[in-house]
Amino acid sequence: MSAISSERECKPSARQAMLVFGAGVSAALHIWKLPPALPVLQETLGLTLSQAGWLISVFQVAGMLMGLAFGLFVQRIGQKRSILFGLIILSLASFAGAFSQSVIALLLFRIIEGFALLMVSMAAPSLMRQVAPKERLNFFVALWSAYIPTATVIALFVGAAMLNVFSWVSLWVGTGLISLLMALLVWRSVTDTEHPAATRPVSGEAWQSIKETLAVKEPWLVAICFSLYTGQWVAIISFLPIIYHEAGISGPLMGTFTAVAAGVNIIGNLMAGRLLQRGVAARSLLMVAFSTMIVTAFIAFGLNVSSGVQFVAITLFSAVGGLAPATLFNLAVKVSVSPRTIPITIGWQQHWISFGQFAGPIIVAFVVDYTHGWQWVWVLTSAWGALGIVLALVLCRAIAHKPA
Repeated sequence: MSAISSERECKPSARQAMLVFGAGVSAALHIWKLPPALPVLQETLGLTLSQAGWLISVFQVAGMLMGLAFGLFVQRIGQKRSILFGLIILSLASFAGAFSQSVIALLLFRIIEGFALLMVSMAAPSLMRQVAPKERLNFFVALWSAYIPTATVIALFVGAAMLNVFSWVSLWVGTGLISLLMALLVWRSVTDTEHPAATRPVSGEAWQSIKETLAVKEPWLVAICFSLYTGQWVAIISFLPIIYHEAGISGPLMGTFTAVAAGVNIIGNLMAGRLLQRGVAARSLLMVAFSTMIVTAFIAFGLNVSSGVQFVAITLFSAVGGLAPATLFNLAVKVSVSPRTIPITIGWQQHWISFGQFAGPIIVAFVVDYTHGWQWVWVLTSAWGALGIVLALVLCRAIAHKPA
Protein backbone atom coordinates (compact mmCIF):
# COMPACT_ATOMS: atom_id res chain seq x y z
CA MET A 1 0.00 0.00 0.00
CA SER A 2 2.77 2.45 0.91
CA ALA A 3 4.58 1.72 -2.34
CA ILE A 4 1.44 2.49 -4.33
CA SER A 5 0.91 5.68 -2.35
CA SER A 6 4.50 6.73 -2.89
CA GLU A 7 4.23 6.09 -6.63
CA ARG A 8 1.05 8.16 -6.77
CA GLU A 9 2.73 11.04 -4.96
CA CYS A 10 5.69 11.00 -7.35
CA LYS A 11 3.50 10.99 -10.45
CA PRO A 12 3.68 14.31 -12.34
CA SER A 13 0.50 16.36 -12.09
CA ALA A 14 -0.86 19.74 -13.12
CA ARG A 15 -1.65 20.47 -9.48
CA GLN A 16 1.98 20.16 -8.43
CA ALA A 17 3.08 22.32 -11.35
CA MET A 18 0.54 24.99 -10.40
CA LEU A 19 1.84 25.00 -6.83
CA VAL A 20 5.38 25.59 -8.10
CA PHE A 21 4.04 28.48 -10.17
CA GLY A 22 2.19 29.80 -7.12
CA ALA A 23 5.40 29.68 -5.13
CA GLY A 24 7.10 31.85 -7.75
CA VAL A 25 4.25 34.36 -7.80
CA SER A 26 4.19 34.61 -4.00
CA ALA A 27 7.95 35.22 -4.02
CA ALA A 28 7.74 37.88 -6.75
CA LEU A 29 5.04 39.71 -4.80
CA HIS A 30 7.82 40.84 -2.49
CA ILE A 31 9.38 42.76 -5.39
CA TRP A 32 6.21 44.51 -6.50
CA LYS A 33 4.69 45.23 -3.09
CA LEU A 34 7.00 48.25 -2.94
CA PRO A 35 5.83 50.49 -5.86
CA PRO A 36 2.26 51.09 -4.63
CA ALA A 37 3.61 51.75 -1.12
CA LEU A 38 6.27 54.31 -2.10
CA PRO A 39 4.12 57.43 -1.53
CA VAL A 40 3.13 56.16 1.93
CA LEU A 41 6.73 55.28 2.80
CA GLN A 42 7.82 58.76 1.78
CA GLU A 43 5.41 60.18 4.35
CA THR A 44 5.97 57.73 7.20
CA LEU A 45 9.70 57.05 6.91
CA GLY A 46 10.81 60.17 5.07
CA LEU A 47 11.88 58.06 2.08
CA THR A 48 13.73 60.00 -0.62
CA LEU A 49 13.54 59.26 -4.33
CA SER A 50 17.14 58.02 -4.31
CA GLN A 51 16.41 55.67 -1.42
CA ALA A 52 13.32 54.43 -3.24
CA GLY A 53 15.51 53.60 -6.23
CA TRP A 54 17.82 51.54 -4.05
CA LEU A 55 14.89 49.69 -2.48
CA ILE A 56 13.66 48.74 -5.95
CA SER A 57 17.01 47.80 -7.50
CA VAL A 58 18.43 45.78 -4.62
CA PHE A 59 16.65 42.64 -5.84
CA GLN A 60 18.50 42.91 -9.13
CA VAL A 61 21.83 43.47 -7.41
CA ALA A 62 21.40 40.16 -5.58
CA GLY A 63 20.81 38.33 -8.85
CA MET A 64 23.72 40.03 -10.57
CA LEU A 65 26.16 39.11 -7.82
CA MET A 66 24.93 35.67 -6.80
CA GLY A 67 22.95 34.16 -9.67
CA LEU A 68 25.58 31.57 -10.55
CA ALA A 69 26.39 30.82 -6.91
CA PHE A 70 22.75 30.17 -6.15
CA GLY A 71 22.61 27.79 -9.09
CA LEU A 72 25.27 25.77 -7.25
CA PHE A 73 23.33 26.10 -4.00
CA VAL A 74 20.18 24.66 -5.59
CA GLN A 75 22.22 21.86 -7.13
CA ARG A 76 23.59 21.02 -3.71
CA ILE A 77 20.40 21.00 -1.57
CA GLY A 78 17.74 20.13 -4.15
CA GLN A 79 14.98 22.13 -5.84
CA LYS A 80 12.16 21.60 -3.35
CA ARG A 81 14.29 22.40 -0.32
CA SER A 82 15.59 25.55 -1.99
CA ILE A 83 12.04 26.77 -2.69
CA LEU A 84 10.94 26.03 0.87
CA PHE A 85 13.92 27.81 2.41
CA GLY A 86 13.43 30.77 0.10
CA LEU A 87 9.72 31.16 0.89
CA ILE A 88 10.28 30.88 4.63
CA ILE A 89 13.10 33.45 4.59
CA LEU A 90 10.95 35.77 2.46
CA SER A 91 8.17 35.49 5.03
CA LEU A 92 10.44 36.20 7.99
CA ALA A 93 12.15 39.12 6.26
CA SER A 94 8.80 40.59 5.24
CA PHE A 95 7.46 40.30 8.81
CA ALA A 96 10.60 41.95 10.15
CA GLY A 97 10.47 44.68 7.50
CA ALA A 98 6.90 45.47 8.47
CA PHE A 99 8.14 46.71 11.83
CA SER A 100 11.14 48.63 10.50
CA GLN A 101 11.42 52.13 11.88
CA SER A 102 14.10 53.34 9.49
CA VAL A 103 14.94 53.24 5.80
CA ILE A 104 18.24 51.46 6.54
CA ALA A 105 16.46 48.60 8.33
CA LEU A 106 13.92 48.31 5.53
CA LEU A 107 16.74 48.22 2.98
CA LEU A 108 18.49 45.46 4.92
CA PHE A 109 15.41 43.27 4.91
CA ARG A 110 14.82 43.99 1.22
CA ILE A 111 18.35 42.72 0.55
CA ILE A 112 17.54 39.53 2.45
CA GLU A 113 14.32 39.19 0.44
CA GLY A 114 16.31 39.60 -2.77
CA PHE A 115 18.58 36.68 -1.95
CA ALA A 116 15.64 34.57 -0.77
CA LEU A 117 13.86 35.24 -4.05
CA LEU A 118 16.85 33.75 -5.88
CA MET A 119 16.42 30.53 -3.88
CA VAL A 120 12.93 30.22 -5.35
CA SER A 121 13.56 31.44 -8.89
CA MET A 122 16.69 29.29 -9.33
CA ALA A 123 14.97 26.07 -8.29
CA ALA A 124 11.46 26.42 -9.70
CA PRO A 125 12.09 25.90 -13.46
CA SER A 126 13.88 22.58 -12.88
CA LEU A 127 11.29 21.39 -10.36
CA MET A 128 8.53 22.45 -12.75
CA ARG A 129 9.98 20.11 -15.39
CA GLN A 130 9.95 17.26 -12.87
CA VAL A 131 6.38 17.61 -11.63
CA ALA A 132 4.53 18.84 -14.74
CA PRO A 133 2.76 16.29 -16.96
CA LYS A 134 5.04 15.59 -19.92
CA GLU A 135 2.31 16.23 -22.47
CA ARG A 136 1.80 19.76 -21.06
CA LEU A 137 5.41 20.54 -20.25
CA ASN A 138 5.79 23.45 -22.70
CA PHE A 139 2.64 25.06 -21.31
CA PHE A 140 3.87 24.95 -17.73
CA VAL A 141 7.36 26.17 -18.67
CA ALA A 142 5.64 29.09 -20.41
CA LEU A 143 3.41 29.60 -17.40
CA TRP A 144 6.45 29.82 -15.15
CA SER A 145 7.90 32.59 -17.31
CA ALA A 146 4.77 34.63 -16.47
CA TYR A 147 5.29 34.55 -12.72
CA ILE A 148 6.70 38.08 -12.52
CA PRO A 149 3.99 39.83 -14.61
CA THR A 150 1.37 37.86 -12.68
CA ALA A 151 2.78 39.12 -9.40
CA THR A 152 3.03 42.62 -10.86
CA VAL A 153 -0.67 42.76 -11.70
CA ILE A 154 -1.71 41.34 -8.32
CA ALA A 155 0.52 43.76 -6.42
CA LEU A 156 -0.58 46.82 -8.39
CA PHE A 157 -4.30 46.09 -8.07
CA VAL A 158 -4.56 44.46 -4.65
CA GLY A 159 -1.72 46.43 -3.06
CA ALA A 160 -3.16 49.76 -4.11
CA ALA A 161 -6.62 48.73 -2.84
CA MET A 162 -5.22 47.60 0.51
CA LEU A 163 -3.34 50.86 0.99
CA ASN A 164 -6.58 52.79 0.62
CA VAL A 165 -7.79 51.10 3.82
CA PHE A 166 -4.74 49.83 5.70
CA SER A 167 -1.15 50.95 6.29
CA TRP A 168 1.89 49.75 4.34
CA VAL A 169 2.64 47.40 7.25
CA SER A 170 -0.40 45.30 6.33
CA LEU A 171 1.01 44.84 2.82
CA TRP A 172 4.31 43.53 4.20
CA VAL A 173 2.56 41.21 6.66
CA GLY A 174 0.13 40.03 3.98
CA THR A 175 2.83 39.06 1.49
CA GLY A 176 4.71 37.31 4.31
CA LEU A 177 1.65 35.25 5.16
CA ILE A 178 1.08 34.33 1.50
CA SER A 179 4.65 33.05 1.13
CA LEU A 180 4.35 31.10 4.38
CA LEU A 181 1.13 29.48 3.13
CA MET A 182 2.75 28.58 -0.20
CA ALA A 183 5.70 27.03 1.64
CA LEU A 184 3.27 24.81 3.54
CA LEU A 185 1.45 23.78 0.35
CA VAL A 186 4.68 23.01 -1.52
CA TRP A 187 6.02 21.02 1.45
CA ARG A 188 2.88 18.88 1.67
CA SER A 189 1.93 18.46 -1.97
CA VAL A 190 4.99 18.73 -4.26
CA THR A 191 7.37 15.82 -4.70
CA ASP A 192 10.99 16.40 -5.66
CA THR A 193 11.92 13.18 -7.46
CA GLU A 194 15.56 14.20 -7.80
CA HIS A 195 17.28 13.60 -4.48
CA PRO A 196 19.94 16.18 -3.66
CA ALA A 197 22.33 13.53 -2.37
CA ALA A 198 22.44 12.00 -5.85
CA THR A 199 23.43 15.25 -7.56
CA ARG A 200 25.32 17.08 -4.81
CA PRO A 201 28.72 17.97 -6.20
CA VAL A 202 31.90 18.26 -4.27
CA SER A 203 33.75 21.56 -4.67
CA GLY A 204 35.81 20.38 -7.66
CA GLU A 205 32.75 19.00 -9.43
CA ALA A 206 30.86 22.23 -8.79
CA TRP A 207 33.53 24.26 -10.54
CA GLN A 208 33.62 21.69 -13.29
CA SER A 209 29.87 22.22 -13.82
CA ILE A 210 30.46 25.96 -14.13
CA LYS A 211 33.33 25.45 -16.58
CA GLU A 212 31.25 23.06 -18.68
CA THR A 213 28.37 25.52 -18.82
CA LEU A 214 30.39 28.63 -19.64
CA ALA A 215 32.65 26.83 -22.12
CA VAL A 216 29.85 26.56 -24.70
CA LYS A 217 28.17 29.51 -26.38
CA GLU A 218 24.52 28.48 -26.15
CA PRO A 219 23.99 29.33 -22.44
CA TRP A 220 25.63 32.71 -23.07
CA LEU A 221 23.34 33.41 -26.03
CA VAL A 222 20.16 32.46 -24.15
CA ALA A 223 21.16 34.55 -21.14
CA ILE A 224 22.13 37.67 -23.09
CA CYS A 225 18.99 37.44 -25.24
CA PHE A 226 16.93 37.34 -22.06
CA SER A 227 18.81 40.37 -20.73
CA LEU A 228 18.07 42.34 -23.90
CA TYR A 229 14.38 41.54 -23.56
CA THR A 230 13.99 42.13 -19.83
CA GLY A 231 16.03 45.35 -19.85
CA GLN A 232 13.63 47.13 -22.16
CA TRP A 233 10.44 45.57 -20.78
CA VAL A 234 11.20 46.44 -17.15
CA ALA A 235 12.35 49.94 -18.09
CA ILE A 236 9.20 50.80 -20.04
CA ILE A 237 6.78 49.25 -17.53
CA SER A 238 8.58 50.81 -14.55
CA PHE A 239 8.40 54.31 -16.03
CA LEU A 240 4.79 54.08 -17.23
CA PRO A 241 3.39 55.95 -14.21
CA ILE A 242 5.72 58.86 -15.00
CA ILE A 243 4.92 58.68 -18.73
CA TYR A 244 1.17 58.72 -18.08
CA HIS A 245 1.48 61.45 -15.46
CA GLU A 246 3.30 63.66 -17.96
CA ALA A 247 0.49 62.93 -20.42
CA GLY A 248 -2.09 64.16 -17.92
CA ILE A 249 -3.29 60.71 -16.83
CA SER A 250 -3.25 60.18 -13.07
CA GLY A 251 -5.04 58.50 -10.19
CA PRO A 252 -6.82 55.14 -10.61
CA LEU A 253 -6.75 55.40 -14.41
CA MET A 254 -2.95 55.65 -14.40
CA GLY A 255 -2.71 52.58 -12.13
CA THR A 256 -5.11 50.65 -14.32
CA PHE A 257 -3.21 51.48 -17.52
CA THR A 258 0.07 50.40 -15.90
CA ALA A 259 -1.39 47.15 -14.56
CA VAL A 260 -2.98 46.29 -17.91
CA ALA A 261 0.25 46.97 -19.81
CA ALA A 262 2.14 44.71 -17.41
CA GLY A 263 -0.56 42.05 -17.20
CA VAL A 264 -0.95 41.44 -20.94
CA ASN A 265 2.61 40.14 -20.90
CA ILE A 266 1.10 36.96 -19.46
CA ILE A 267 -0.82 36.46 -22.71
CA GLY A 268 2.40 36.28 -24.69
CA ASN A 269 3.95 33.90 -22.17
CA LEU A 270 1.04 31.46 -22.32
CA MET A 271 0.68 31.78 -26.09
CA ALA A 272 4.36 30.88 -26.52
CA GLY A 273 3.85 27.73 -24.48
CA ARG A 274 0.88 26.71 -26.60
CA LEU A 275 2.71 27.43 -29.86
CA LEU A 276 5.83 25.57 -28.75
CA GLN A 277 3.61 22.62 -27.81
CA ARG A 278 2.21 22.67 -31.36
CA GLY A 279 5.68 22.61 -32.87
CA VAL A 280 6.18 26.27 -33.79
CA ALA A 281 9.91 26.99 -33.94
CA ALA A 282 11.48 28.95 -31.11
CA ARG A 283 13.30 31.00 -33.75
CA SER A 284 10.00 32.25 -35.19
CA LEU A 285 8.64 33.24 -31.78
CA LEU A 286 11.77 35.20 -30.89
CA MET A 287 11.74 36.99 -34.25
CA VAL A 288 8.11 38.04 -33.79
CA ALA A 289 8.69 39.12 -30.18
CA PHE A 290 11.74 41.33 -30.78
CA SER A 291 10.44 42.73 -34.08
CA THR A 292 7.13 43.73 -32.52
CA MET A 293 8.89 45.40 -29.61
CA ILE A 294 10.97 47.45 -32.08
CA VAL A 295 7.93 48.60 -34.08
CA THR A 296 5.66 49.35 -31.11
CA ALA A 297 8.38 51.24 -29.23
CA PHE A 298 8.86 53.42 -32.32
CA ILE A 299 5.10 54.11 -32.49
CA ALA A 300 4.86 54.84 -28.76
CA PHE A 301 7.88 57.13 -28.47
CA GLY A 302 9.16 58.00 -31.95
CA LEU A 303 5.89 59.36 -33.30
CA ASN A 304 3.82 62.19 -31.89
CA VAL A 305 0.75 60.06 -31.19
CA SER A 306 -2.12 60.49 -28.76
CA SER A 307 -2.10 58.93 -25.31
CA GLY A 308 -4.62 56.34 -26.47
CA VAL A 309 -2.49 55.22 -29.41
CA GLN A 310 0.58 55.18 -27.16
CA PHE A 311 -1.26 52.97 -24.66
CA VAL A 312 -2.23 50.50 -27.41
CA ALA A 313 1.36 50.42 -28.71
CA ILE A 314 2.83 49.80 -25.25
CA THR A 315 0.21 47.13 -24.59
CA LEU A 316 1.23 45.32 -27.80
CA PHE A 317 4.88 45.86 -26.85
CA SER A 318 4.27 43.95 -23.62
CA ALA A 319 1.85 41.30 -24.91
CA VAL A 320 3.74 40.17 -28.02
CA GLY A 321 7.07 40.71 -26.31
CA GLY A 322 5.88 38.11 -23.80
CA LEU A 323 6.61 35.44 -26.40
CA ALA A 324 10.33 35.92 -25.68
CA PRO A 325 10.72 34.96 -21.98
CA ALA A 326 8.66 31.78 -22.26
CA THR A 327 10.65 30.70 -25.30
CA LEU A 328 13.98 31.53 -23.68
CA PHE A 329 13.09 29.70 -20.45
CA ASN A 330 12.31 26.66 -22.60
CA LEU A 331 15.61 26.95 -24.49
CA ALA A 332 17.64 27.43 -21.30
CA VAL A 333 16.99 23.85 -20.24
CA LYS A 334 17.61 22.50 -23.74
CA VAL A 335 21.03 24.13 -24.06
CA SER A 336 22.28 22.84 -20.71
CA VAL A 337 25.31 20.63 -21.15
CA SER A 338 23.68 17.90 -19.04
CA PRO A 339 20.77 17.51 -16.60
CA ARG A 340 23.29 18.01 -13.79
CA THR A 341 24.18 21.50 -15.05
CA ILE A 342 20.61 22.78 -15.52
CA PRO A 343 20.68 24.82 -12.26
CA ILE A 344 24.01 26.32 -13.35
CA THR A 345 22.54 27.33 -16.73
CA ILE A 346 19.49 28.84 -15.04
CA GLY A 347 21.73 30.62 -12.54
CA TRP A 348 23.76 32.13 -15.37
CA GLN A 349 20.55 33.16 -17.09
CA GLN A 350 19.29 34.76 -13.88
CA HIS A 351 22.53 36.71 -13.61
CA TRP A 352 21.88 38.32 -17.01
CA ILE A 353 18.15 38.78 -16.35
CA SER A 354 19.03 40.71 -13.21
CA PHE A 355 21.63 42.72 -15.10
CA GLY A 356 19.01 43.70 -17.67
CA GLN A 357 16.50 44.66 -14.99
CA PHE A 358 19.15 46.70 -13.21
CA ALA A 359 20.75 48.41 -16.20
CA GLY A 360 17.69 48.92 -18.42
CA PRO A 361 15.88 51.55 -16.31
CA ILE A 362 19.14 53.36 -15.52
CA ILE A 363 20.13 53.65 -19.20
CA VAL A 364 16.63 54.68 -20.29
CA ALA A 365 16.51 57.32 -17.55
CA PHE A 366 19.90 58.65 -18.70
CA VAL A 367 18.68 58.92 -22.31
CA VAL A 368 15.50 60.71 -21.23
CA ASP A 369 17.46 63.17 -19.07
CA TYR A 370 20.09 63.78 -21.75
CA THR A 371 17.56 64.34 -24.56
CA HIS A 372 14.99 66.07 -22.33
CA GLY A 373 12.17 63.79 -23.36
CA TRP A 374 11.05 60.29 -24.33
CA GLN A 375 11.29 60.77 -28.10
CA TRP A 376 14.62 58.91 -28.45
CA VAL A 377 13.88 55.97 -26.16
CA TRP A 378 12.78 53.92 -29.16
CA VAL A 379 16.29 54.16 -30.64
CA LEU A 380 17.73 52.53 -27.53
CA THR A 381 15.10 49.81 -27.24
CA SER A 382 15.30 49.15 -31.00
CA ALA A 383 19.05 48.63 -30.71
CA TRP A 384 18.44 46.09 -27.96
CA GLY A 385 15.74 44.42 -30.06
CA ALA A 386 17.93 44.26 -33.17
CA LEU A 387 20.78 42.72 -31.19
CA GLY A 388 18.29 40.27 -29.68
CA ILE A 389 17.24 39.20 -33.18
CA VAL A 390 20.83 38.63 -34.27
CA LEU A 391 21.70 36.61 -31.16
CA ALA A 392 18.47 34.60 -31.41
CA LEU A 393 19.32 33.61 -34.99
CA VAL A 394 22.81 32.52 -33.94
CA LEU A 395 21.39 30.64 -30.95
CA CYS A 396 18.74 28.73 -32.90
CA ARG A 397 21.24 27.85 -35.62
CA ALA A 398 23.64 26.51 -32.97
CA ILE A 399 20.87 24.42 -31.39
CA ALA A 400 19.84 23.05 -34.79
CA HIS A 401 23.40 21.85 -35.45
CA LYS A 402 23.89 20.49 -31.95
CA PRO A 403 24.32 16.70 -31.84
CA ALA A 404 21.25 14.94 -30.46
